[in-house]
Amino acid sequence: MKTTSIFIALILLFGCIKREDNTNQETEKGLLQNQKINISGESREYHIYVPTTPENAPIVVLLHGHSGSSDQILGLENTKAPFSVWLNIAEQENIILLVPNGKIGASGHQGWNDCREEADGNPTTDDVAFISNLIDTTISSYNANPEKVFINGISNGGHMSYRLAQEIPNKLKAFAAIVASKPVNSTCTDSTTPISALIMNGTEDPLVPYNGGQVNGDRGLVFSTEETVAYWVNRNNTQTTPIITNLPNTNTTDNSTVTKYSYTNGTNNTEVVFYKITGGGHTEPSLEERYGTIYKLIVKEQNGDIEMAEKVWDFFKTK
Repeated sequence: MKTTSIFIALILLFGCIKREDNTNQETEKGLLQNQKINISGESREYHIYVPTTPENAPIVVLLHGHSGSSDQILGLENTKAPFSVWLNIAEQENIILLVPNGKIGASGHQGWNDCREEADGNPTTDDVAFISNLIDTTISSYNANPEKVFINGISNGGHMSYRLAQEIPNKLKAFAAIVASKPVNSTCTDSTTPISALIMNGTEDPLVPYNGGQVNGDRGLVFSTEETVAYWVNRNNTQTTPIITNLPNTNTTDNSTVTKYSYTNGTNNTEVVFYKITGGGHTEPSLEERYGTIYKLIVKEQNGDIEMAEKVWDFFKTK
């Protein structure tokens, strides 16, 4: 009888310990790399940054450019990466970052299936389904805030941001497209749903022409930056006369300046903000992450008066 009692006591003890471990188990936090999600039978990869308190946290999706990757955009390849500043912002502001990886297309480079009809080198994957499912899964897994989902993409990732704003606008609160313009010949159906937009383009961009035309490398025709801004102003029914702010030219060696145009009072409190980088090239402005001379021979000048990620978050967090 005594042996049986001891045996039962041990079972109860270990049972209690096991239940206590399950109850106190915490969600893994920080930057989680090389995560996978199945989309229509295909495995897709992404990185995710999980903040200290993911419950009710906003989500920001970061989209790399053509020939980029989720590693590259976060600076994990030991190269300069202005988007890596988002990691500091996410830690300070308690944001979930989703950093999906594109697929290799006919060009042999990794990228996104955006709306440009003539960009034959893009992959043919259903990237809208991928990103849409990734958002849904993250909201469900971490109890994140479904009313605060944002997109920030550059170049091909900026064009993909436009596509998401056309095809899943009801899932997004706002987006920011960097060095990208609206395609002339689009494979997407234009939505009429209001969504706040931020556009940041350089006037001397050698790849995506500021005044519209052929994207370098036969990668489709785009409208001019002004026409692109006008589209979003009209779609959101904002005021057509912008508030114009000339930002301080704190870096006098970058051959560029920044002017901010704010179009406010749109439908459902939407807003359109345009950062005109006069003299800027196909680059993200940054104070911390400065590109080298050789890279700038290809993309031209990088503005050093503002931190792109900080300006984008300043825009997102008011929405």
